[in-house]
Amino acid sequence: MLDPEILEAFKEETRTLIVELNAVVERLEEWDSNDFPTKPLEEFAGKIDRIMGTAKTMLEMSPENKGLLLLGKLGELCKATGYKAATANFLPLIPLFAAFWADTVEIIDEAIDHLENDTKIQEITTKSGTLLQNRLRWLAKQVLTLTQGKAQEQQSQIQVDALLKSLIG
Repeated sequence: MLDPEILEAFKEETRTLIVELNAVVERLEEWDSNDFPTKPLEEFAGKIDRIMGTAKTMLEMSPENKGLLLLGKLGELCKATGYKAATANFLPLIPLFAAFWADTVEIIDEAIDHLENDTKIQEITTKSGTLLQNRLRWLAKQVLTLTQGKAQEQQSQIQVDALLKSLIG
């Protein structure tokens, strides 16, 4: 069982980070520069890493806590894709990252309010967690596919649009 004070401090810190993560996502959604947004991508990855690291540490004290497990998994996926996106230097992928991360932050926001309620966390996970994890894994694979082998200049918006269509459709 987690100490209630530690749990409440984690929730407060996570809520603060959620506000900051939403701000980063909004900047990425509105990105209209031809410059690649390396710093915002790294910022997102760093902030989500803080949530992930704390959730995983707390999970060691309470391994049965499904909410911490969900936060740890989502954080890990976002961190990995965030750092990969920052090194990809492929501007057309930014809207895809922003969309996935907006969904992730929304799920984290919902989960943080129910960390002690395994039934509610299971509902959240069933409703959206598994789908979002699969989407993030898909996105990570697309980044690898699009950024390996061929020169980035040869990648076209048509390819990115086709990838997005294959995800949605």
